Amino acid sequence: MTASPLAKYTNYRHVAWDGLTEQWVADIKDMLNWCLKSHPQCQPSQARVLPSRLLHIMKDGEDNFHVQLVTTDEAHTGEYAALSYCWGGPQALRLTKTTALRFLQQPIDWKAFPKGLSDAVEVTSSLELEYLWVDALCIIQDDQDDKKREISRMSAIYQNSFVTIAAATSNSVQDSFLRNPSILNTKFSSCDIPMNLDAEVLGDSDRPSTISVIPVHAHRTGDFPLSKRGWAFQEALLPPRLLVFGDLEPFVRCRTKNVIRKSRSCIEYSLSSLVPRRIIDSLVSRQYQEMLSTDHKDDTLDFIWREIVEQYTLRELSIPEDRPLAISGVVDFLSEAFSDECYFGVWKSCPIICLLWKAEPSEVRTTISGVPTWSWMSVTGPVDLDTVVYFEKPAASVEWDVSDLSHTRLIVTCCVFEAEGVYGHAYDFGPGALTEGWSDVLPTSSSSGQQRVFKAAEGCTYLVLARATSGRYFAIAATDEGDGVYHRCGLVELSLPDSWHKRPRQQIVLI
Repeated sequence: MTASPLAKYTNYRHVAWDGLTEQWVADIKDMLNWCLKSHPQCQPSQARVLPSRLLHIMKDGEDNFHVQLVTTDEAHTGEYAALSYCWGGPQALRLTKTTALRFLQQPIDWKAFPKGLSDAVEVTSSLELEYLWVDALCIIQDDQDDKKREISRMSAIYQNSFVTIAAATSNSVQDSFLRNPSILNTKFSSCDIPMNLDAEVLGDSDRPSTISVIPVHAHRTGDFPLSKRGWAFQEALLPPRLLVFGDLEPFVRCRTKNVIRKSRSCIEYSLSSLVPRRIIDSLVSRQYQEMLSTDHKDDTLDFIWREIVEQYTLRELSIPEDRPLAISGVVDFLSEAFSDECYFGVWKSCPIICLLWKAEPSEVRTTISGVPTWSWMSVTGPVDLDTVVYFEKPAASVEWDVSDLSHTRLIVTCCVFEAEGVYGHAYDFGPGALTEGWSDVLPTSSSSGQQRVFKAAEGCTYLVLARATSGRYFAIAATDEGDGVYHRCGLVELSLPDSWHKRPRQQIVLI
């Protein structure tokens, strides 16, 4: 469409997403190329190693594609797109032990592709990329060893991608993210104002000239289905650049810019709802500039981890047991950045702070099997780590049991107090010693399995771990399982007199 003669008199344009047209493909390429050429910190620090499997894409006619699974050599490098999307339930088209050989030997039936995957193939091809990584088709879904191996590579898979396509608006792989209707601001009306222009301005155009006055349209990034899924959390944090297909227009979010858009329009983009994304982007920038060392408290690992845990645990997982797995890529990234180790969400450099988590109120909260009780990964629902802000100094020491290869046992040296119950008082200190308590799991009739709750007086113990800035102390509420072994069941805040320091510390095992 020929530009209006009035276009040069305004900096704004209409919202005009009409699918993956030739013009929009050119615009998306321009956005990506601008990042590629202008942002040093968005570039890989080393060659992009390809994932072990990829979908090889070739155009086959006007509306069809030749898509075949390929394997790569260990050190093979190149450019590829990755896909971040909501599964929305079981996948009819997926890689299994049965389908693996067929997908490697011949093209995957294009007609079998759900709309979300066919859209991703179309986008990848339009960007002139040959390869696409999709978890459902690049990880053998019924092979636990393969899943474990590939999940351990998630950090590299997303970091090494040229771009990650975010199907932000789709609830399911069955939904198209290229053809969803725009949700515009209808609270205020638009109007067109006719303009009388002289021949010099109109030039050869004989079209009526108008200027449109339209309301601002808010881009609802935080409300997208993808922003609520647990697995999509690290997929938004780790890639150098995201190509987001939202509710109004596609845009790019990279490690340098919150939003790269086609051009100025009436769309209002809020900052990324992923605060850790900005923290990690800043960290990557400092690494690029060789300025990782910093005196700013908010840039330390404990503060970064607080933001990550709190936002990650707000998200939903269809399979609760995936809670440790779906954040493993972020853990790997931070482990490398800080030269640290993390087991079940507790960092070797700051274990006490990481143990001072508390469970947010939830109607239904259950435990997750196979995860130690001291880890926030052992319960479902939101987790709060604001104790990081109020932490003053440790009152205990924590180390890993070197004989435990599973890293589920912690050796804690601390003062141990018997207590009547979480809402009672600590012996010897009188009523009021316990100022506040947070149970990890509340009993509920709708949940199954063994629940960890505060027991009666004979079973509840306080393990004092840290002093708070208020002068009070944080302690883990635990149950004594015998032989010096304890299970965590909550967190408490105690008001203790100075005399408690005279008590000898004990060495216990927390599992």
